[in-house]
Amino acid sequence: MNFDLLFSKLNSTARRLRTLLFPVVIVLLHLAAASADALDWGVNIHDGGSDPQAMAGRLAERNLKSVRMDLFRNDPARLATFRRAAAVFKARGIKIQAVIYTDFTARQRRNQDLAADLAEVEQTAYQQTKSQVEATKDLLHDYELGNETTLGTPHILADGATGQKATDFDTPSGRLQAAALRGMSKAIHDVGNSSKLPLRVILGTVNRHWGFLAYMQQQGVLFDVIGYHIYPQEQQAPLDQDPWFGPGGALGQLAPFKKPITINEFNAGEIYAGTPGHQGADYLNRAGDPVTEKGYKGLDKHLKEILRQSAAKVESILFYEVADEPSKKPPENRFGLYYDTGLQQPKISLLLATSYAGGTLSPAERQELTSRGIGILPAPSFPR
Repeated sequence: MNFDLLFSKLNSTARRLRTLLFPVVIVLLHLAAASADALDWGVNIHDGGSDPQAMAGRLAERNLKSVRMDLFRNDPARLATFRRAAAVFKARGIKIQAVIYTDFTARQRRNQDLAADLAEVEQTAYQQTKSQVEATKDLLHDYELGNETTLGTPHILADGATGQKATDFDTPSGRLQAAALRGMSKAIHDVGNSSKLPLRVILGTVNRHWGFLAYMQQQGVLFDVIGYHIYPQEQQAPLDQDPWFGPGGALGQLAPFKKPITINEFNAGEIYAGTPGHQGADYLNRAGDPVTEKGYKGLDKHLKEILRQSAAKVESILFYEVADEPSKKPPENRFGLYYDTGLQQPKISLLLATSYAGGTLSPAERQELTSRGIGILPAPSFPR
């Protein structure tokens, strides 16, 4: 057998296949980019930091056009801080989701006031919410009813329940939250109706707590958008397939509510690695570390799967969060897209987010992504 001739033919075939397949790969990457363009991409920023102008500039460079902020009650100083930052973001064309808090929301002082009169709870929550919305409605349209209610409210979930059924939340804590959230949602809709502004209510859930949404619906809580927090790992199945969540995965379980979905906390599940309750080597939060690199690949994998799926209408993805918080304990200290609050030290995850959002990447930053085989290409432009 003439091995030189055989290898020559094999190499020629491989070259032809590469030539044929390369355009197909490019087309698929461009299609992913087109799908990404249909979504709003953003980040959680808390109060906007000490220099909202600089932050808005950094986000605009990366084409991150949505932010999620904390609107924490009616404290005059906090309200002034919020309005100052929100005005800057609005001026740069960056949309805002504001998380509203009342006395009854998760981790607040009356969160476990189970003996309270529920009519009083609803009215108090209504008034506290209405004043916050009236004070900010010129700056934003999307208001979220607290943050992670099912995680921050003790005993809201019935013993032994998974949270997948409405009856799982028919508890004293669940009924208290229903009264409070009902008042909050009515206040937002009432301000929207009276002002003729398109205000929207976001009701959030986590884990597989679809029953929370169903129970709140049954209790008269009004909501226009579903907020969902998820931190999937690289080895886990797509969010429209993972059977742990139920048939159709997490997105298949959310779809029957027929509401747009904002995945308004999203990042790599590997960030939890090595912390109490989570197995595996520690997430060292640095490029080149195997667990960290796995997180980048998982982040990319699940973003592509969200763009590919058609089970549910995902309208936006907001990463948690803009910068690391070194004063906190792991894993809360390492979710940032930047290592520093001055936003001078971007992580690979920021570059990845930028590629999906269609923002500015330097040649060196593009190389960081292409060398890892992650990210997407911008959609091609054609002459008119």
